[in-house]
Amino acid sequence: MKKKLKLVIWPIIYLVLIINVCISFILVFRSYYFRSIFVSGSSMEPTLHGQVGERVDYGIIDDHNTAISRIKRFQIITTYYPFPGTSDYVDGYSHGGDNVLNENDASYKIKRVYALPNETIKFTIDDEMFLEAKKKKSEGDQWGAQAQDFAQRSIKVSIRAKNSDKFVEQKIKFKRRIDIAKIEEYRDFEYECQEDEYWVMGDNYAASSDCFSKRAPIYRDNIVGVLVAIEGTCKIDAHIDPDSTVDGTKVTYQCKQRKRHFPTYY
Repeated sequence: MKKKLKLVIWPIIYLVLIINVCISFILVFRSYYFRSIFVSGSSMEPTLHGQVGERVDYGIIDDHNTAISRIKRFQIITTYYPFPGTSDYVDGYSHGGDNVLNENDASYKIKRVYALPNETIKFTIDDEMFLEAKKKKSEGDQWGAQAQDFAQRSIKVSIRAKNSDKFVEQKIKFKRRIDIAKIEEYRDFEYECQEDEYWVMGDNYAASSDCFSKRAPIYRDNIVGVLVAIEGTCKIDAHIDPDSTVDGTKVTYQCKQRKRHFPTYY
């Protein structure tokens, strides 16, 4: 009986040990290979949650050059903006440079890639869907599911590849938040990305500071990393350091009171 018991118990013990070793290896690999980030702001609603005063999403990005060099359309990235005159402008930013802010800073943005280098992006309006969206808006239901469905379908995104004269409409499988009053702004807007330029936007078309609102692209050196997964939610704790900058306005942020959930991979 004892021999039979040992034959059962020892394999279980070995299995538990192997599982613990594997989990430990994964956690160590995750800590050293990936970089932690959290969502600050509502520009990626409804995909990612970062509303000030509420629990926000946090996760990990891959900031290695191999990941950045393989960015695909509609992937979510973290980036610094090269737009002078904005609070998140980093003068002379280059990836890996001395002026890269640490991971507790929220001055980088989380956006979705629409157009890659040497591509031309074009927005057009489906007037039939636009009319239905405006009808729902007039009924006071701008943010309802049906109104937003019409609004999303009214803005079409097309891409023209380098050395091509044909635009190809893109199938957009993610949800967007559209301000129906601003749909007309997208009509026949077009931008041609140069060799090192990317066109990025937030999923929240209603309130996102991005390439469309600035009418300008970002550059490869502005890209910090590619979103791998959202792992949970946390509370943002802000700390003002009056001695950190010349004008005394630097604010650093920390992701506290973390609550993990099953990762959502991107």
